Amino acid sequence: MVTTRILTTRRQLGTSRHAHAARRRRPAWPLAALAAPRPESARRHVPSLGRAYAVAAGLLALVIGYLVAGTQATQTSYQLDRLRVQNAQLEAEQAQLRAQDAQLHTRAGVTQAATAAGLHYAAVTRYAGYQPVALDLSAPIGQGQPDSTPNWQRALAVIVGGTSKDAEAAGH
Repeated sequence: MVTTRILTTRRQLGTSRHAHAARRRRPAWPLAALAAPRPESARRHVPSLGRAYAVAAGLLALVIGYLVAGTQATQTSYQLDRLRVQNAQLEAEQAQLRAQDAQLHTRAGVTQAATAAGLHYAAVTRYAGYQPVALDLSAPIGQGQPDSTPNWQRALAVIVGGTSKDAEAAGH
């Protein structure tokens, strides 16, 4: 039960049901208040035709942006198709070059290239003939004894054109 005293206290504090309900009616989102017609625009006398032109201009800008984006997408599609055709041509040319390379490295291709360069195979094959080898297997391995001839005899042998053994034999 609510008495008059409680009602009077509520009125003084501003906590009545009606005051509370008035607070709920305010827009919770501030942008909604901006979109609603305000008395300021009425005071400025902005005609509704001007608003219509502004909305039309905005829509026109959106349509133009959409058309530009569509044009760019179409142009990009054409470029992709042209690049795909170029790629296919380059792959075909690469396959042709690989086939040519394989043909040139076969025996027939090498023969044809050698003939074109003026080269030919020597059909005559010969083996090295037998030659007896004169090896003394009992000879010591390594350097022999150093030459004990005097230096003047070696110099004379160089001038005359012989060996130091010849010069030594001539000196005796």
